[in-house]
Amino acid sequence: MVEVRIGIGERGCELANELKAIAIVVDALRASATLATLFERGVREVWVVSEVEQAWELKRQMPDALLVGERNSLKVEGFDFSNSPTEILQAQGLEGRRAIFTSTTGARRILACKNATAVLVGTTVNASAVAKSAKTLAKQNRCPIVIVASGVHGRGEEWASEDIAAAWTIAERMSGQIVQAPQRFQSGLERAFLESLHGQELIALGLQADVNWCAQVDKVSSVPIVTAFRDFAAVLHRYSDSP
Repeated sequence: MVEVRIGIGERGCELANELKAIAIVVDALRASATLATLFERGVREVWVVSEVEQAWELKRQMPDALLVGERNSLKVEGFDFSNSPTEILQAQGLEGRRAIFTSTTGARRILACKNATAVLVGTTVNASAVAKSAKTLAKQNRCPIVIVASGVHGRGEEWASEDIAAAWTIAERMSGQIVQAPQRFQSGLERAFLESLHGQELIALGLQADVNWCAQVDKVSSVPIVTAFRDFAAVLHRYSDSP
């Protein structure tokens, strides 16, 4: 039986590292959904960095790469796309491309899980797929799973209701033992997204389409996995065809 824990923010990353666990990084609004959607649309590789300046540095090294990301929930000036799954869904010419990605919170959490046995990216939109992948890896490596609800970067260990809701959605798709799972998020998934602090911020910016889409379950089958850590970046591929 696979042990499953849910951790929040930086402490969740620390737990995944300490336990040498399979980490599932959940940033439900919107990094996890955007990354899963990039691979669903055919992007072959994503380099994740925490800072905009690092993204531009990689762009100089990989001029054909797409720049994807946000600051303060809006597209970074000069980038190709924002951290927006609905924008990625409508984009053309993504097949076989490489992307460079940065976001306020999710990117940092991925990088902070560097000492976990494996790092996956998951949320509601790929809940069943990431649950299955994590269980497979946990059994192969005989280790637990830690679902990291990303929380809010820069606000201490403040949790985000949409991340907890998405983490629970993934956890309940696993047959293993659920440890410390917050049962109050078993229902009302869409409401948790729409009424969350970040959800309200995105709606105020005219981005409700993203919030609505991110609250859907099992919209994509792609599971991003970190295949390498390079200096300040994490390199991601789709789990099914990772090198």
